[in-house]
Amino acid sequence: MKVVELNIDSTPALIIGEKSEKVFLFVHGLHGRKEEALAFAEVAVPKGYQVLGIDLPVERKPWEVLPLLNEIRDYLYDNWQSVSVRANSIGSWFTLLAFQSKKVEQALLVSPILDMKRFIELMPQREDDYYEWVVNNPITSWVAPTYILRPEVDLIVNEEVGYDFISQHQCQVTIMPDGEHWFHTPEQLAFLKAWEEKTIEKHCIK
Repeated sequence: MKVVELNIDSTPALIIGEKSEKVFLFVHGLHGRKEEALAFAEVAVPKGYQVLGIDLPVERKPWEVLPLLNEIRDYLYDNWQSVSVRANSIGSWFTLLAFQSKKVEQALLVSPILDMKRFIELMPQREDDYYEWVVNNPITSWVAPTYILRPEVDLIVNEEVGYDFISQHQCQVTIMPDGEHWFHTPEQLAFLKAWEEKTIEKHCIK
């Protein structure tokens, strides 16, 4: 596959695949990196998409991270006609924040944090400035077809964290019985790839 390295403003990025009008943005989770997009590109590129992977410092404060992701978002809409997203864990929450006012063709979210306010409230302790920002910056609108893959038991993200969002937005949820928050074993990665294949194909048929 064709892979081009570049910086979008200050964010390191990879563009994978031949020129297309359709693109998926891949947003990693905590301790992730842009190269994780290469595995997803094996699924998406043969279906006519390019994939943009980025290094996003999701461990930093949201008011530092979101402006970076907003720059990426604007770059996407300046260069592609159709924009979809594929995100992991906390990357899903940042993606929902950045793209809530935009047209997103489809969203594939893996082990997502969908309600950061509730996620923080379930933690034994919290940073007040982080929590205050989250409360004051809710996700107010989301209309994209949304597909979620999560493990049956997630030791990082309680099922309660996503319940309201999933119900409100009629997300289609797939559960892996022996999965983990971080899909990394050969069995988990095979399940993940099969889910990505099926989900993209199903959406393209609509």
